[in-house]
Amino acid sequence: MASLYPTAEEARITCAIVDAAAKVRDLNFKYMAEGKGATVTARFGPDGITLCDPNRAGEGAGKVFQKIYDKAI
Repeated sequence: MASLYPTAEEARITCAIVDAAAKVRDLNFKYMAEGKGATVTARFGPDGITLCDPNRAGEGAGKVFQKIYDKAI
């Protein structure tokens, strides 16, 4: 029966992915309302999850690339 449910680690990764998707959605909705276009994405890799928001280029690389999860995906 236990094999039907995710482990705590599997659940954390799933929640992190859903959280990243929600952040991308919210930012893209905001930018679309401002007439800027939906340019925000998320990068999933060995260094974790990073939001990529080119609309913040004038604020420096730290704002364009925001790490939101520090573990490998």
